[in-house]
Amino acid sequence: MVSSISSLLLGFALLVMGNGLLGTLIALRMVHANFPLMTVGPIQAAYYLGFMLGAWRGGSLIARIGHHRAFATFAAVAACTALGYAVSIQSLIWGGLRFMTGFCMVGIFTVMESWLNGVARNEWRGRVFSVYLITTYLCVGAGQFLVSMTDPYGFELFSLVGCLFAASLVPVTLARSRAAEASAHAHDCTQESRSGLGLDGVRSLCRLAPLGLCGCLAAGLLNSVFYSLYPVYMRSAGYPVSAVSHFMGTALIAALLPQWPVAHLSDRVDRRWVMLAVSLLLALSSVTLFLLHGDGLPQPVAYLYVSLMFTVYGLSIAHANDRVPSTHRVGASAGLLLIFALGGSTGPIAASLVMTWAGPQGIYLFTMAVTAVLAMPILLSVSAHRGMARAA
Repeated sequence: MVSSISSLLLGFALLVMGNGLLGTLIALRMVHANFPLMTVGPIQAAYYLGFMLGAWRGGSLIARIGHHRAFATFAAVAACTALGYAVSIQSLIWGGLRFMTGFCMVGIFTVMESWLNGVARNEWRGRVFSVYLITTYLCVGAGQFLVSMTDPYGFELFSLVGCLFAASLVPVTLARSRAAEASAHAHDCTQESRSGLGLDGVRSLCRLAPLGLCGCLAAGLLNSVFYSLYPVYMRSAGYPVSAVSHFMGTALIAALLPQWPVAHLSDRVDRRWVMLAVSLLLALSSVTLFLLHGDGLPQPVAYLYVSLMFTVYGLSIAHANDRVPSTHRVGASAGLLLIFALGGSTGPIAASLVMTWAGPQGIYLFTMAVTAVLAMPILLSVSAHRGMARAA
């Protein structure tokens, strides 16, 4: 089992490094081509529309062929689509390619998350998931630094993305036979939960863990806007490409720092208190960045903002899986990713509207609204739980 998970994590690391490079590269290319914000938003949102469809239907593929082969299938298709961006810069073509990339990536995430949550017990689930998220943000952050390796307006970086996607197949396909056995075992488990896949999984989560769904929706809104529009915001504010690449990479690596302590804290106290604190701090930092944008990017607050933003997803996933039966892990992962994708497909469009109205700094108005709204159901849930405890 350790060998199979290690192989998957290594392949996953290469794949998300390429995806991190691709997201920033596409944003820079669209700014260079003078795409209006109202075109950039829908193209970037197409990634999350594909993400949504994959979260809805991808779980059934994993249940049918197993985690191991599903990973290889999704990664191979993603490698093909990565090379398509270099062929044409037409907005419709790029929208279609972003859709396919999103479909493949959510399949990869469903494989990883259902597998990890299947082997983790509640008392250390937050820390196990933090290792997965640390791998994610470290590699996505490293991918940002690859933007400055060569001219971002040529075809070379798209070829590099395709190579990273293809290379992710090597450790997975060369894994020992135990990997296939573990995948077969996971396949057997998922057969029991076919009814929980797709929309049925969302319905079950609405009943068992509604805060997990709220948190995943907010994480989708926040993360998609950061990846899709933050490079656009920085370029519009006058930052050169090298500064955009440096900040995106450094900020994502800085996002590693709170993952373990926040996860460890959430394993020791009620996760809802941690979710509430994170959402309130995010709202406060968004207000600060909006008010100070004219004086340049306040780096410490910006790094705090990014670091806290990327803890929302892990906290929400861990909270939801605390309350989901072990036989419904794939269904739960697919349902949570479906809601994450719903937020992701909505975020770039809604934020681009706010940025068109309020200027590039409107990105912080959007994140402030999202985090403030997230805090409300968490506070209500915590208050209701305390009231029930007093009554008992």
